[in-house]
Amino acid sequence: MAPGLRWRCGHGQWETLPDALANPADHDAWYARDEQRRRQRDEEREQQHQEWAAERERWAQEPDPEPEPAPEAAPCERRKGPITGPPGEDAEFAPPEDGRHCPACRTDLRQQYPTLRQAVFGRRSLSK
Repeated sequence: MAPGLRWRCGHGQWETLPDALANPADHDAWYARDEQRRRQRDEEREQQHQEWAAERERWAQEPDPEPEPAPEAAPCERRKGPITGPPGEDAEFAPPEDGRHCPACRTDLRQQYPTLRQAVFGRRSLSK
């Protein structure tokens, strides 16, 4: 060990006495590092705001895209008509919509005689 070197707890190497007394972890060093981090954060935040403003400006200049047409409902599997039924038909008393049949077909299917399996095990809903 060379003369004049000191070991400080928490440090991984030997230090001279002036280096050991000049504590780099004191309040002044912490404030300097904190101020540097604050400036860097402020610069990044300002840069982000400028990028967002440029994006908003670009979006304001672009025309709105044309809305996509609504998808047409699939036709009834049995009659090939609209699932909602013919215009003017009242579907109030028809079974609930299954997405595959018009109100008349749903009523017909509900009123059919059950198969042997349905009679023994019960009717399953058609929507499954």
